[in-house]
Amino acid sequence: MIFTLRQEAILREVRRNGSVKVTEIAAELAVSRMTVRRDIAALADQGAVSRVYGGAILPRSEPSPRTEAPVAYDRGRAFSIGMAVPSRSAYYRDVIEGAQAAAQAVGARLTLGVSAYGDDLPQVERMLVSGVDGLLLTPLPQTLQSAAGAAWIRELSVPVVIVERRPEPAAGLDHLDCVASDHVRGTMQALRHLVDLGHGRIGLLACPTPTAPWIVRGFDIAAEILPIASGAPRITKHAFGDVEAVDDFLDAMAATGTTAVVAHPDDQAALLVQRARMRGWAVPDDLAVVAYDDELASLAEIPLSAVAPTRHAMGRIAVTRLVKCLREGSSHVVQESLLLPRLIVRASTAK
Repeated sequence: MIFTLRQEAILREVRRNGSVKVTEIAAELAVSRMTVRRDIAALADQGAVSRVYGGAILPRSEPSPRTEAPVAYDRGRAFSIGMAVPSRSAYYRDVIEGAQAAAQAVGARLTLGVSAYGDDLPQVERMLVSGVDGLLLTPLPQTLQSAAGAAWIRELSVPVVIVERRPEPAAGLDHLDCVASDHVRGTMQALRHLVDLGHGRIGLLACPTPTAPWIVRGFDIAAEILPIASGAPRITKHAFGDVEAVDDFLDAMAATGTTAVVAHPDDQAALLVQRARMRGWAVPDDLAVVAYDDELASLAEIPLSAVAPTRHAMGRIAVTRLVKCLREGSSHVVQESLLLPRLIVRASTAK
């Protein structure tokens, strides 16, 4: 192999540290980042390094661009799987436990990286340097809305499964499996339940989470096919724990004759019930409440009916899909798996 002096310098840095960042080596060599990217691409084409978003790492056996067909691995091989999740909340703990159970069942090792929203890349790069065979990723929703936002995922050098996110077509991630909750149909379950109980005007109180837009979409679809009257209050950017806003929402419910509500997440549903009872409202006689999420709903002073995403199953299926991709290589059929949440009926709607 013949390399330029600049490429030799990049290669020395990768061999010394296991990786190199475009920004750092460009400054060191006093050249543009684009020049360094071209050099890294040339090195990767010759198998000297593997490209990752923002730089390069020691060479791997897989092809660098993820738009190429994945390489099939030895079926009996023990895989190393990296998993990057947004937080240590109960929501993702359940997903992690499901992933760990599935990994253990096939003899794989699961490595966890917990990142703040918008800061997935450092965790991903560390896992790539450590030699993971594949990744389970839960990026920011906006990352998956455009080709530019998703560019770093397309450049990853290992197979990827997207977890609890649904990439938009514009993101260009059609070559990746994804496993996510079907929150639209989950919302429909809640609304059908309330309609069946005789509620014709149903409000929405939701905090601005990645789940909230799907709940809104469920409400919009339900308005077209279920006998739900218009005019109920709908708040989709409620601030967590804002008691004054909850009281204003209850005022709007009273003014519009709204008798039921879907509240997200479940701790805000519990707060809503507390404030309603302080007004002398009886739950569920005067106000029926369905929480969306089921982390704390069963522990509320009046146990809350809840839409519960199947988080443990999500983690299990995500690992299963990734291992299947690793084993099958170019014959792997990409799949979007949408998991229907469960509606759990408790005292907040049961009469």
